[in-house]
Amino acid sequence: MVRSPKITWNGNKINGVKSFNYLGIHVDDRLNWLEHINKQGEKAIKMQQNLKRIAGGNWGISQIHRWTLYKTVIERMLAHESSAWCLNPTFKMKRKLSSIQRPFLLHISRAYLTTRTAALQTILGIPPLHMQLQFEARFTSIYRLRIPLPPIITVTQPQDLEMKATGWSTHPSEHLKPIQISFEDGEAYIARKDIINIFTDGSKTEHGVGAAFCVLSNDIWAYQWSAKLNDNNTVFQAELTALHEAVIYASHLPNHNTSKIQ
Repeated sequence: MVRSPKITWNGNKINGVKSFNYLGIHVDDRLNWLEHINKQGEKAIKMQQNLKRIAGGNWGISQIHRWTLYKTVIERMLAHESSAWCLNPTFKMKRKLSSIQRPFLLHISRAYLTTRTAALQTILGIPPLHMQLQFEARFTSIYRLRIPLPPIITVTQPQDLEMKATGWSTHPSEHLKPIQISFEDGEAYIARKDIINIFTDGSKTEHGVGAAFCVLSNDIWAYQWSAKLNDNNTVFQAELTALHEAVIYASHLPNHNTSKIQ
């Protein structure tokens, strides 16, 4: 046994504690995170009891709504800062998380109390809690925190992942041009000989998703382009594809030509 060092502050002794709360995470002296899981589990059970009290003894709502409440409320609370403590959960952590998840699975499924936890997870399509939290912890680490994971987990590096666009770095109002906004009727440009008109369109029907553009110059259809997209694409994606191809086409035209993309 080794005696802990004595710590004082302005002559006052500071007593040691077994665990402390920092930003919603309970850090224990052994760093096994069981204290944090226990505390979060107690909060989850209290929230479950409050939900039962509101909705009735059998929750009084459909299974899909009970499932949604679990995924959006209970699971989100248990997943708080999982990237700090659930990257590599131990056997004890897995067992504790499973015991926390089990009563919620029983309430969602309304199954017998003797039903195995694995069977409930399979029937409801809800993965084991430790696997869900571990997935989110690893995803957060590599994608948001940009921390590489061990090669045994994945060879993908943070720099290999494309960051999601968060918006314009500067406000458009800071770069306004005098003629940036025009209220003229677009039909007026079609008759002009000095302007090349490019018309774009994207659509989605029962036959599939497509994007196309055509070029009108001197009242002559000078060029046309079309492509079939994947059936999973949206109309918005088809419109953007047509605009993208039209801009590429216009960028290769002589500089003295004026192009109007519509």
